[in-house]
Amino acid sequence: TRRLDRMVDDVLRLNRGDRAERESFSLVDFLQGFVEQFCQVDKIRPEIFAMELDTAPRVLFDRGHLNQVMWNLCRNALRHCRCEDASIRIRVGLERGGSIVKLDVVDDGPGVPAEWRGQLFEPFFTTAAGGIGLGLYIAREVCEANGAAIDYIETQVGAQFTVLCRTG
Repeated sequence: TRRLDRMVDDVLRLNRGDRAERESFSLVDFLQGFVEQFCQVDKIRPEIFAMELDTAPRVLFDRGHLNQVMWNLCRNALRHCRCEDASIRIRVGLERGGSIVKLDVVDDGPGVPAEWRGQLFEPFFTTAAGGIGLGLYIAREVCEANGAAIDYIETQVGAQFTVLCRTG
């Protein structure tokens, strides 16, 4: 019942129009705090994460929404990675002449099978036992509410999810 309650609450929140309260903040500071909190909550070694920062931009995003997106992406990465040093890489760069921030979450796991890729962001699609299949769907909706986009990028090894958002 808790799982169904959470699922209904997540969908209702999107439909009620709980939209973004965007603010400008340092992405690097945000990510450092996020990784520290994530490691404490999930009781994992911080060395599992590696940060690759080509730049230190400010972003225009709802901080709570970005936290939700990152939590989902990193939880998925943790579930599928090898849990070794630098198994989850968070990369930050700039695109389109510096007006767009590219934020990648990359793991060293098996990647996403080709037959699942078209369904990744569909509601209720899950491969996890006990999963509700709303994580990536909600992440996509939250990104769109912030004028951002999220996508799965095919790679040779592991899985890569990329968020493109505005600089702040």
